[in-house]
Amino acid sequence: MPITLVIIVVSLVLFVYYKVQQAKAAGFMEKRWYSSKGSIAVGLFFISFGINAYNSLGSQIAAIVAVLFVSFGLVNVILGTRDYRRFLPLARKEVEEMKKAETEN
Repeated sequence: MPITLVIIVVSLVLFVYYKVQQAKAAGFMEKRWYSSKGSIAVGLFFISFGINAYNSLGSQIAAIVAVLFVSFGLVNVILGTRDYRRFLPLARKEVEEMKKAETEN
């Protein structure tokens, strides 16, 4: 089984997991944090799908499709990573404040 197929399956599973966690999250920043992680997973899916499509088909049209998928995947990974770094400290602070508010009640 080629490594790209493993990455495709793992990234889709991670995407679903992060979307479920996003739905369960209580705070806004925590939801955005999980959304950014899901964006990274989708980006990895698109990159590996594009590479796999080119490797299995090998035609000129497959090359064009692969470039589009890899570009779209890179954009998702880059923007997802940027958002992840931005929202991680805010999400941690939000969770700490929620825990603190629960213990005071």
